[in-house]
Amino acid sequence: MFAKRIVLHARNHARQMSRLVNDLYRAGIAYEKPSPQPTGCSKDPCSPACSRESLETLMSEHDKEDWDEDQMTEAQQHTMFTWGATNPMSAAAMFMERSEGCYFWTKDGKRYLDFNSMAMCLSQGHTPDQEIVDAVTKQLTTMPYAYPGMFHSQIRARLCKLLSQICPGDINYFSFPSSGSEANEQACRIARLYTGRHKLLSRYRSYHGGTSTSMGLTGDQRRWPAEQGSTGHVHFFDPYPYSFNLGDTEEEVAAKSLDMLREQIDYEGPHNIAAIFLETVTGTNGILKPPNGYLQGIRKICDEHGILMVCDEVMAGFGRTGKLFAFCHADIVPDIVTFAKGVNGAFLPLGGVGLREHIGTHFKNNPVNYGSTYNSHPVAMASAYAALKVMLRNDIIGNAARMESVMQECMNDLLDKHPSLKHARSIGLFGGLDIQKNLKGDFVAKVTDPPPPSMLAFRKTLLENGVWTMARGHTVFTNPPLIINENEIREGFAAIDLALYETDKAMEDN
Repeated sequence: MFAKRIVLHARNHARQMSRLVNDLYRAGIAYEKPSPQPTGCSKDPCSPACSRESLETLMSEHDKEDWDEDQMTEAQQHTMFTWGATNPMSAAAMFMERSEGCYFWTKDGKRYLDFNSMAMCLSQGHTPDQEIVDAVTKQLTTMPYAYPGMFHSQIRARLCKLLSQICPGDINYFSFPSSGSEANEQACRIARLYTGRHKLLSRYRSYHGGTSTSMGLTGDQRRWPAEQGSTGHVHFFDPYPYSFNLGDTEEEVAAKSLDMLREQIDYEGPHNIAAIFLETVTGTNGILKPPNGYLQGIRKICDEHGILMVCDEVMAGFGRTGKLFAFCHADIVPDIVTFAKGVNGAFLPLGGVGLREHIGTHFKNNPVNYGSTYNSHPVAMASAYAALKVMLRNDIIGNAARMESVMQECMNDLLDKHPSLKHARSIGLFGGLDIQKNLKGDFVAKVTDPPPPSMLAFRKTLLENGVWTMARGHTVFTNPPLIINENEIREGFAAIDLALYETDKAMEDN
């Protein structure tokens, strides 16, 4: 009898917890019973209810090259936005009509300088080189698809060969999922299969993707709604936490960070840890370059314990920092590198995983247990193969390295002028500005906060002056296309200069 009461109590507790979790995910919105399922589908083009006349009417609408404003407004009601609630995000969204080089134009004809390469991805700007267009067209017309688990293809062989020739060290084996998130997902599985271990360590100030395991790797608040979907994740502090610091010099910060990590590894059991995942340069959580000695220390820890070092170069890779990969600045080679965005300038969806020799050869005779329909898609790989050749021929990485000094000069000028600007930093053309609300150095907002009025005013002024970028919490991103020139960089910072007067006016010290 007592045991039965215990079971009933446990069940009731489970139901209560389930209701609590569901309420949290509904964010206060009451559950609405769906409308009854329609009987029959009158919208099915194959249905008898759909006459030839109605089909022609449907096609005449969609064959029109241009829709009027009313048609477009109605059509937009069927779209879903990413990450946030669709209605407020849709209301705030701009309508992009066309784009070229480092600029885009909205429907009203206004031109904007894209100072963030959209999602830090359009590294070659908004206009693909004709070589890329021709390569994609040729692939579409000769062999648009080949199932990656059963067929060789010339484009896959060529792309892998080129990557093996330009990637550092013995990173010689490559796979091509459809996105950076999928690349990290595959890297997780590879690490666990190769080591026979389950735990994955990653940092709090991180983002690794929106799929289940990559979201588990993620350290920021985007992880919260997905935590129940993946196991074995352990997060550790960054060299640069939000609310405290670990030292006054880079070397001191690196040493303390590594000491903390070593102790955490001891508690977790190094024999349980498959991999340590790192955004080599932290991306949307602040554009944070690792302190001197930090990456070398991580490499050493991994080697001591047989833990794989995985560098997430989805944002930083292929020239963003002025080198092919950000880890090249530290003169180390990770066991696995993940990439996307810059590998083909984001002209088509494509991610990638690069493996060192010892891991790649292991999976020559052992199943990798990962795949998808669009893995190694020939058309996407054709865009990457051509884009990499354009990057190399046109010295796009060299341009990013040369423009770093121009960006840093502009940042230093802003630091001298604006009391609301706390920090400004860049590595290559990977940059960020931190906004403070008082001279004590308190940030204007946490990453988890909605933008305060001063940041909304900053954004409004920036757009009025023809520059678009992204901001998150207290950080404003300065990540233009890698093809940008000096005049365009100065144009962007001139607009930021005007917008910073809004955050200056809002400071608590005024």
